[in-house]
Amino acid sequence: MIVPNYIPEPLEVPGNVTEERYAVRVAFIRRVTLLHLTGVLAVAGLASVPWIQVGLIPTLVSLALVLIGLDLWRIAKRGSAIEAKVSAAMLPIVLVLAGRSAAEIALAGFPIAAVLAGSICAAIYTALCGRDYSFVGGFLLSLIASTVALAALAPKLGYDVFTTAIAMTANAVLLAYTQYDLASILARRRRGEEVAAVVDLYRDVFNFFGYAVRCVKHWRRHRIFELPRQ
Repeated sequence: MIVPNYIPEPLEVPGNVTEERYAVRVAFIRRVTLLHLTGVLAVAGLASVPWIQVGLIPTLVSLALVLIGLDLWRIAKRGSAIEAKVSAAMLPIVLVLAGRSAAEIALAGFPIAAVLAGSICAAIYTALCGRDYSFVGGFLLSLIASTVALAALAPKLGYDVFTTAIAMTANAVLLAYTQYDLASILARRRRGEEVAAVVDLYRDVFNFFGYAVRCVKHWRRHRIFELPRQ
């Protein structure tokens, strides 16, 4: 008797990175991580540029609509070359909207430095680990290093104890999300689709909606949570 998993199998595309040699997989992870850091630094730079303030809600809604649109595009064209090219071409728009959102969030009092700390430490780990890459190790070492950095920088940034705690919590959540999502992206991207993979790190925030639907369908198909019939 074969007992199905409680959660559906991860989505895969033919010829994905997980089917490549280990060295190719590590090189892909390293390029995506460094490109993601470049994007985060661009977002931070855009956030510091004085723009006309349009408000937090309109900015977040605009970013969300673009990311949801990219999600729908990926679903419609999953695995095709055109999907990856269009997604990669949309990265500048995503970064601009993310930068504006970051600026509005900072004005609302949220410590956005937390995003920089984790991304920088993760990139340093990826660059120095050589062939011995580990998602768990990368997360833990980056978390320790970025937490220490935030604690040291908090007084200079003017953070009180509560704000520092928020920054550290956000840092841990973002690091966990990035590492988990990057591990999943390996099965959904091919070599040469690193820029599209960076876009995935942004739009996959909305994946939990589709993932919840997939889980429900999976449970119904295999009758996992149904009581046995008399």
